[in-house]
This record gives sequence, C-alpha cells and structure tokens, in this order.
Amino acid sequence: MKKVSLYVDEERWAKFKEEVFRKYGTLRKLSDEVEALLDSFLVEDTLVKAFKNLGMDVKGTISSQEVEKNRPVSRGPSSEELIREMRRRRIAENLPGQ
Repeated sequence: MKKVSLYVDEERWAKFKEEVFRKYGTLRKLSDEVEALLDSFLVEDTLVKAFKNLGMDVKGTISSQEVEKNRPVSRGPSSEELIREMRRRRIAENLPGQ
C-alpha cells in the first residue's frame, strides 16, 4: 500500500464521497473505490494478468488502429448487401402473383 496526496476539485470530491456513502453507508471504503477506479483505468494490466491466470502468454493489447491495419480484406459482397438481397427475395416470394 502507498499513501498518496492528490489535489481534487472540492465539489467533485464531495460528490464522490456522497456516492461512496450511498453505496456502502460509510466513508471507510473511499480508498477501495479510488483503487477500483484506477484499476478500471489500467485495463491493459488487468487483461494481461487475467490471461496469465488462464495460462496464456500475452505481451499486451493492441490498439484499434493496429486491429484495422491487420484486418483481412473481405472478398465478395458485404453482409449488408447479402441481407438486403435475402430480404428482397423473401418479400418477392410472399407477394401475390400478378
């Protein structure tokens, strides 16, 4: 554990304490809530740790730009076009003959 000092806007801190009090009925959980917020901010570390617990070796996460860059080029029509064609056929089959 490490004790730290922070400068936080007074109004924001009061609202945060109020939310913690509503949630737990006490302010003794302030540190736990701040730590949970830090954990949620450090998602990559949490993911790497979870994968390691599952026995998977990972080097970290990649950005959405890297995912898009390495995404394979799709062949053929898009799913949107396929669905539109399927709907068109279904409607055409259900229309009475003219």
